[in-house]
Amino acid sequence: MAEEEHHEHEHKPRWELIEKLHDKIDDNIDDAYKEDKLSFMEVDFALLMISEKINQQKIELYNLYMKDHDGDMPPKDSPDSMYK
Repeated sequence: MAEEEHHEHEHKPRWELIEKLHDKIDDNIDDAYKEDKLSFMEVDFALLMISEKINQQKIELYNLYMKDHDGDMPPKDSPDSMYK
């Protein structure tokens, strides 16, 4: 039963936690502007680095998923001209 609840829950965003994280990030960005005198570009670079980290985590999770389900998937036929 707990496993069923987990599957149900994993597709629904938990907006109260998302808003909480957003507020923390927003406060930190405001502090960085005021205290560290960061420019918009510097903040944008930091956000880009965070975005890249999230993308790396997605790729790692995808690879783990594919590794776990590798034997379950039928092989895909590729067109003969694909590698020519």
